[in-house]
Amino acid sequence: MMDQRVDIPCQVCLVTSTKGEIRPLWCRYQTEQGELIKINIDEVKQTGNTGNLFFECTSYGEERKSMFVLMMDNRTFQWKIIRILL
Repeated sequence: MMDQRVDIPCQVCLVTSTKGEIRPLWCRYQTEQGELIKINIDEVKQTGNTGNLFFECTSYGEERKSMFVLMMDNRTFQWKIIRILL
């Protein structure tokens, strides 16, 4: 299993429940070559809240399954992909 630390700023579309729970639906980021990549999120689990929010996400794309960790900075509301798990 791959576990790679990264720091990729991204845009996230999410929904909230009536209880204030957050569920990311998709994220997108721009590669160094300028290509815009969108990842639909099929499964999500909130993994911590230590000043920032962390979400372990799974995507079942056309070619393969991918897993990664999204982080939202509670102070700035900026989102990043911080780890690629698979």
